[in-house]
Order: sequence, then structure tokens, then C-alpha cells
Amino acid sequence: MRDVTAPPRTNALDNAASFDAKADNVFARISQRYDQLCDVFSLGIHRLWKRRIASKIVQSPGAVVFDAASGTGDIPLRIRRLLSRWPHEEKIIVASDICPEMLAIARRRIAGGEPSLTIEEHDAHDLRAVASNSIDIYSISFGMKICRREQVLAEAFRVLKPGGVFFCLEAARITVAPLHALYLAYMDWCLPIIAWVATGGDRSAYNYLLKGVHEFPDQQTFAGELRQAGFESVGFENLTLGIVAIHEGVKPRSL
Repeated sequence: MRDVTAPPRTNALDNAASFDAKADNVFARISQRYDQLCDVFSLGIHRLWKRRIASKIVQSPGAVVFDAASGTGDIPLRIRRLLSRWPHEEKIIVASDICPEMLAIARRRIAGGEPSLTIEEHDAHDLRAVASNSIDIYSISFGMKICRREQVLAEAFRVLKPGGVFFCLEAARITVAPLHALYLAYMDWCLPIIAWVATGGDRSAYNYLLKGVHEFPDQQTFAGELRQAGFESVGFENLTLGIVAIHEGVKPRSL
């Protein structure tokens, strides 16, 4: 992970995908196909990206992990599998999401699992049921692009303990500009066709993804937003040339 010192180029902390969960229950509609759609949209590479962030979480100190926008539970399940294979510090994992239909699938996936992994319904914008300074590690994967970033970052900062770590896996910018332009052209041309077939014509499922990929800030800008929210030791790791990046920040030990 490299340290980031460049100031943010924008103060726009809006929802990159212009998504409103109260206005469109798209994730409820596609919940049964969501995991397959992740494979379709990313050509399966999302599995490597998720394994990487799960590995970083497992190796970070702290007992309590809160995963926001967990969907069907991919990240928490990967964390649990890694913990079962490697001798790391025991962790209590909370998987959370605003969509009950997605959480129902997560519950089925962890049926009979360890009690150290629990599932709770939370809106990442408003974690009023989660006490301040109570979480060691906060993670969110591919959810930030459909959230109001300023609110989500403020809540993540509040619930983290001093010294707690924030992780975010999200769309980014390929570091070579011509390659990024080609990638966006591919997404604009191929993704709607593939996704239209995969979702039975549910345009929301790929409209939000496309808009979020286009509008989510680049790595330096989002790192600046983390710093603006109060995090220190901010940095990011590019994956697959920068198609996505894992961002990291630490809540100061003294405020």
C-alpha cells in the first residue's frame, strides 16, 4: 500500500450511481441471481479482488469486524474461511446490509456456521444501532458507488475505535489513460447486452453499475475524501491495473 498525500480534486461526495434504495428495490429483485451476476460483470475476477480484501482484513489487528453492504455475505464468508485456515487472531464478524432479501441468502450460506459470524440489517448511511467507538475494522466492498459517500464515511469513522481501520474495495481508474478509455468503452458496449440477458431485461441492475463505474472518483480523489472525513495513514492498492482499488485509512488514536 502506498501513502497518498495529494489533495482531493473535488468536494463532490454524492452518490456516484444516483441510486436510492427506497426508490428502487433492484437488489431485492436480483438477489437470487446476484452472485452469478458478479461473475458475469467481472468475468469472475471479482473473486480474486474479494479474496485480497478479506486477506487484508484477516491480517489486521482487532477483534470486531463490521462489513457494510455485505449483500449475500461474500466478504464475511471469505474472512471466516481464511481464519479457519490460518492461525490468526480470533474475530467477531458482523455482516450487514439494507436489503432483507440479500441478507436472507447470506443467512442460508452461513447456516450451521460459527457463532462468530452474525447478520444484521443496517443502512450504512445511518448506523444508529451501532455504538460509537465499538468496531475494530470496518469494510465495504462495491457498495460505496451506490452510497452517499460523505454520510457513509462519517458513520464508519464514528463507529470505529480510535486506531480502527477502514477498508473499501471499489471501482477505480486504470493507471494508463488509454487503457482506461478502452475499458470504459468495453463496459458501455458489452455490459448492457450481457446484463440485459442475465437479468431478464432489468435495466436498473446494470444502469447503476455503469454510472457508478463512470462517476466514482479516481483513487487520489477518494483518498482525499477519506482524509477529509478524518482518517489518517490513508492509502490504496490498485488491483488488475486499477480497475478496482482497495482503500485504507485509520481513525486517529487521539482526537
